[in-house]
Amino acid sequence: MTPSLNQTLYGRFLKNARSAQILPAGMALHPLESLLLQEVFQRNMDNKPLTVSEAIDLKQLASPSTLHKRIMRLKALDLLTVEHAQHDHRTKYLVLTPDAMAHFEALGQAMREAAGTEETMQQRLI
Repeated sequence: MTPSLNQTLYGRFLKNARSAQILPAGMALHPLESLLLQEVFQRNMDNKPLTVSEAIDLKQLASPSTLHKRIMRLKALDLLTVEHAQHDHRTKYLVLTPDAMAHFEALGQAMREAAGTEETMQQRLI
């Protein structure tokens, strides 16, 4: 079976995304850590920063204790920090570090490169 154009593009994106890892060689993010980072990123993009409590309550991802452990690992990898709300020091927000933002920048570039090949691929099909 020949893959469709969209399937080929997605495959190229995944390949490019793997090479865009920001961690040192031999280290990789656990899939749950990637999902957690994506959730923090998306909430920041929506101007609704994610609190630690909200993150730990993402029961569709994992148990609260597992999520807490993953947050701690992301902090240790310098991909997340925790900041207190200005008006209430009991509320802690998860904040992406410059390294985490570089990770998402690299993923965006991987997507751009995969999509940039679409025109070339369509020309081959003609």
